Amino acid sequence: MPDLSSFPDAMSDALSLVRMHGEVVCAVENGAPWSLSFHKPVSYFHIVDHGALWLIQDGAVPVRLIDGDLVILPLGGGHVLTTDPALPATPIETAIAGLGDHRGGVMRFGGPGESASLMCGQFGFDGVLARRLLQVLPPIVHIRPDPGHPLEWIRLTRHFLADEAYHPKPGSAIMIARLIELLFIQAIREWGVNSPGSLGWLGGLNDPQIGRALAAIHNDPAHTWTVEKLALIAGFSRSVFAARFTHVVGQTPLKYVTAWRLNLAADHLRSGSMKIGEIAAVVGYGSEAALSRAFKAQFGISPAAFRRATEIPGNA
Repeated sequence: MPDLSSFPDAMSDALSLVRMHGEVVCAVENGAPWSLSFHKPVSYFHIVDHGALWLIQDGAVPVRLIDGDLVILPLGGGHVLTTDPALPATPIETAIAGLGDHRGGVMRFGGPGESASLMCGQFGFDGVLARRLLQVLPPIVHIRPDPGHPLEWIRLTRHFLADEAYHPKPGSAIMIARLIELLFIQAIREWGVNSPGSLGWLGGLNDPQIGRALAAIHNDPAHTWTVEKLALIAGFSRSVFAARFTHVVGQTPLKYVTAWRLNLAADHLRSGSMKIGEIAAVVGYGSEAALSRAFKAQFGISPAAFRRATEIPGNA
């Protein structure tokens, strides 16, 4: 068995299968009064450089945003940004279409009142674990730095996003996508620290003992894992480990092994050129037929059909 000290952390392994793509990034400078609605079914983020405003989602209590705040709406719900919740909202597409001043990559809306400056963007998910991740995330992830102690990662990411968006160079599209991915991952880590009871299956990735077992599975998915072997790695008895793993992860250890192998197989099918038989060996199945049976049981589709449905142009 490999040296456990060489294992990458389990959170990184899991999030590597939650692939993201950035779509739009823009800076907005608004003078009060103003109210903009966002209805496209994608995920959004907003960083408040300065000023104060409200974020409103249907059926939710309005959220006050102030200087330095980061808010992410991972589930793609429509929402309104406004200086006054009573104002009728203008769809962002309509506001952009009628925009008169759009110099230097900055969009300016509203009236002559107090200004607010924002960095806004939208993104989506492609990875095989995206749906499972979204099941444990809230509609709004709101990160607010402590007064007088700005979170440098928000400021720096916003700076580099602006530079790539407004001074594009070859490779800017992939840079923007990676920066949004970093912003999202850091926000999820920050949110998880402050909301540990809301992490769902992600909680297992933060648990030191269970995390060691998860990292072992991720590092060598083809290994013949048993509950006893994983309990030894975690430093528990078999019964204590099985109960704790099931509690924090939401499924038994061996069911997790199966799910991880198949999610990894799906990722290989989607993004690589390995033959299905080769993937079967890499993820711990003795034959292409064995992988196909298990894969269809989890995803409702054969590996070959999954590859055809999700194939990226340019891949074999």
